[in-house]
Amino acid sequence: MSEPLSVVLWRPNDLEAVRVAMRIPVTPASIRAIAEAMQQLERHYPDAIPAAQGHLDAIAAIDSQLAALTAVDLASPVKVSRKGAAGEPPDTAPMKKLDVIEYDTSLFLEESETEFASGAPSAASVLQQQRRSHSDAVLLVLPRLEGWIPQRGGSFSGHLCRG
Repeated sequence: MSEPLSVVLWRPNDLEAVRVAMRIPVTPASIRAIAEAMQQLERHYPDAIPAAQGHLDAIAAIDSQLAALTAVDLASPVKVSRKGAAGEPPDTAPMKKLDVIEYDTSLFLEESETEFASGAPSAASVLQQQRRSHSDAVLLVLPRLEGWIPQRGGSFSGHLCRG
């Protein structure tokens, strides 16, 4: 008996995921171009669809990680140190001015110091690099979309030299 062929189809939200992953602007023509590229892949090479969907899922996860980054994460801290009281300060503070001299006010102070790396890549740049590699993989599967990506040169670019 022959095995049934498994048909791999695009998911309903994959068109928008491709648009977001490639950072293609929202226009009727661009949406039509994405849909045509997806249909062409579905007709001619459906085995590539699961790989493309995996890259789209990875890009969505990276985008959510990038959105969750704080300013400290973006600056790539190397070392964070705190100086202050070893424990909780006593409940009762001195009531008379003369008692303040004997009371250790350093218990109330806390200093924090953060050092940042100058040459090390930040978490954001590492995530952007991973996103770019997944985006390039999707572009290999859907090469007709390269013209729709804003401010991105072609894969084969160079200067024309005439002799």
